[in-house]
Amino acid sequence: MEELISRKSLSDQVHDHIKRMILSGELKGGERVPEATLSKLFGVSRTPLREALKKLSDYGLIFIKPRSYAEVVIISEEEAKQIAEVRTDLEILSSKLFSKNAKPEHFKELREISAKCLELNNRGDKAASFELDSLFHLKIAERCGNQCLYEIFEKLDARIQLLRLNQQLNRETLTDYIKQHNILITAIENGEEKIISSILNTHIMHDFHS
Repeated sequence: MEELISRKSLSDQVHDHIKRMILSGELKGGERVPEATLSKLFGVSRTPLREALKKLSDYGLIFIKPRSYAEVVIISEEEAKQIAEVRTDLEILSSKLFSKNAKPEHFKELREISAKCLELNNRGDKAASFELDSLFHLKIAERCGNQCLYEIFEKLDARIQLLRLNQQLNRETLTDYIKQHNILITAIENGEEKIISSILNTHIMHDFHS
């Protein structure tokens, strides 16, 4: 377990730790967040813990039952497919817009994120790898030149991360998916819209088509 967290930015640090527990699969969909255990482990009062849970609830990773407890959100198979379909269309659009509006330094940024994402996956740090993969796709939306599209994508981010957990991909499969990032970057640089669409359909919808 991690060392006891410091008194600086307690709620943010608790938030980050619980988020990693969820994204690593340590806390699974439908499981109750062990508030008393976490409060004791971290050496914090219930106040920063509840603040962290509220933030995670707003983000969409947990559901807080009124006057009760918090549990990790469950995504059904049908909901997962619907999220994947929406995500595919949003990603194709944002990638095409990115191709037209992005600057050279934005492509460099994407390659750096992709490299770090692959490194973390190779280390076996699934939670951190998921977060960097999410950042990679969010950056494309952020730099595409359409703020409305980015805001929609940002709101779906938690559901997208839960979708990845639902797919239960092993490290080798995740490695193959992460390596597709650089193929996508090259296609975006060259404005190859058909290739962009093909890559993203494969990248996102593969597990629903197979």
